[in-house]
Amino acid sequence: MSTNVKRPRVIGQVELLRDLDRPTGRVLLVEGVEQSYVDDVDDEHLEFEYMQHMAIAIDAIRPEHSPLNCLHLGGGALTMPRWVNATRPGSHHVVVEMSSDVLDVARAVGMPQNCDVVEDDAVLVLPRLPSAAADVLIWDLYDGPRAVTAALALEAITDMRRTLTTPGLALLNVSDAAPFEVVRPVLAALRTCFDDVAMLAEPSTLRGRRSGNCVLVGVSGVEIPVDPLARAGVAAWVRARLVAGTELDAFIGAAVPATAAEPLPAPDARKGRAFL
Repeated sequence: MSTNVKRPRVIGQVELLRDLDRPTGRVLLVEGVEQSYVDDVDDEHLEFEYMQHMAIAIDAIRPEHSPLNCLHLGGGALTMPRWVNATRPGSHHVVVEMSSDVLDVARAVGMPQNCDVVEDDAVLVLPRLPSAAADVLIWDLYDGPRAVTAALALEAITDMRRTLTTPGLALLNVSDAAPFEVVRPVLAALRTCFDDVAMLAEPSTLRGRRSGNCVLVGVSGVEIPVDPLARAGVAAWVRARLVAGTELDAFIGAAVPATAAEPLPAPDARKGRAFL
């Protein structure tokens, strides 16, 4: 997720930078780490690979392009609401974002249509959200560059499933590196709560060559269309490999869901675990 940027505007630890390689692009940095990217004129442009992979998952699992009700846990620069609106006009969004500085930057860029923002801690808000209200849930919760791992425990993922309609789709962006001490327990939790589960990640990340963003996919009421999604991953601008079925079972192995009593390991930049 590296871009050539110019530093014009700073709000505390949050920066909004112009992309020197794309005149209409702007990058959101938090504590010096790239977190989101928006294009001033093209809402369908997704610069970051994990957002591209989320988009191909939505297109494969919800291909009808009718309006969606979306719940976003973590807002960033509201890139995914913009993309959903561009590809599925008439969609509605609820965004839970705890950083007022990040929201100030999002407002400076311009708020998407039909987007209700809740400025609060998603870990606290999630249990209070209505049941069966969202078609798609997107989890992208980072406190600066660190994943909010408390929101990946079994209790939180159970609540995520509760907020979704049937059929429903959950997409989680979880940064990790081999041996995937965060991703594997989260996948185990998703498998407990959802009818079908898969993962999209860059091949180099899966081979253990570097840390990277893994997009975890959970669906209820339908099956994941494995072949179309795998083909879309291979054809993506930044290639993704789909891990599903028995291969996913082997990847999860003996991992068990984290809980409030037995949480996930803390983010660790040195190990590339849950750290952008």
